[in-house]
Amino acid sequence: MRLKLIPLILLSFGAFSLITLSSVSPDLSQRQLVFWFISFFLFFIISRTPISFWWHWGDFLWKALVFILISLLIFGRVTRGASAWIDLGGGLKLQPSQFALLSFLLVALPKFSRFKMLKESEIAKLFLYILIPSILIFLQPDFGTAFLYTIAASTVVFWQKIPTKYWHFLLGSIVGLSIFGWLFILQPYQKLRVTSFFTGYQFEQNAASYNARQSLIAVGSGQIWGKGLGKGTQSQLRFLPERQTDFIFASLAEESGLVGSLIIISLYGILFMFLLIESNRMKENKFFLFTFSILVYLFVQVLINIGMNMGLLPITGVTLPFVSYGGSSLLSSVILLAIIQRILIENPNRKHLRIT
Repeated sequence: MRLKLIPLILLSFGAFSLITLSSVSPDLSQRQLVFWFISFFLFFIISRTPISFWWHWGDFLWKALVFILISLLIFGRVTRGASAWIDLGGGLKLQPSQFALLSFLLVALPKFSRFKMLKESEIAKLFLYILIPSILIFLQPDFGTAFLYTIAASTVVFWQKIPTKYWHFLLGSIVGLSIFGWLFILQPYQKLRVTSFFTGYQFEQNAASYNARQSLIAVGSGQIWGKGLGKGTQSQLRFLPERQTDFIFASLAEESGLVGSLIIISLYGILFMFLLIESNRMKENKFFLFTFSILVYLFVQVLINIGMNMGLLPITGVTLPFVSYGGSSLLSSVILLAIIQRILIENPNRKHLRIT
């Protein structure tokens, strides 16, 4: 059962995603079905590939990602206010930033997972591995992805033995980058998403507050059992923006109600609990850090998406993993879980819990 849980949860997410998309956006559900087939094929291949293979290619993957992100800033076409996608043709786009955490973990963990006191040169290298992709993604600008990546990647730093002054440097860099980005990089509509939240959506009359109000209406109108597939007024009449990506939870809540919402939240809860338990029982530190970082990455993503759908957090453009429409997000997340699946296969023996 231990090795079957992740595939079963992915199948459940796939069913919820495709059913919801077939209702709110039938044309995109067909594309997402193709993405799911590709994802499961990759899951099958990657979960049967020795983990040493991925450690070997980590440095190359990280350098390739940085090169692609720089190229996007120079030559990329601006879509939806950001230079974040590679046009593959046929209406398909690839978002390289979705693979930033994967490349970071594969390059950093073989070097920084022994929990020893790091030298200054090692500290500098670790910070560069984190900050370079973070800055490049922020410059696109894609605040949501940059934030998720930085939070998840920083969990590796928290488990290292680093003098306090370097912690101050890292936190100072993040704060400084945030201030600089707010003043010179973020577009006015992106700032409105934050300011509207703090001033109160009900008192603002702009796109950000409109989106938030429509999401709240959709979630509340679903009540206990929902309005039924294809019967959600906010999503079907397109009052709800980005109903297939950022606000897919609101679409799901409107049509399947509190019951459907609790089922999808329970699936996430089972996955997170499983990853937490298994990470604490990993035999090697790098396996522990890999699994725990993915847990943080997915948990924060779910927390932000559901929080903004319910008006509890600012709208940041963060999608709901495994459920929202999007090939890049789905592929990257499934690949991460496939590597965890391989770690579980290679490490059948357990040890005592690390976190108590």
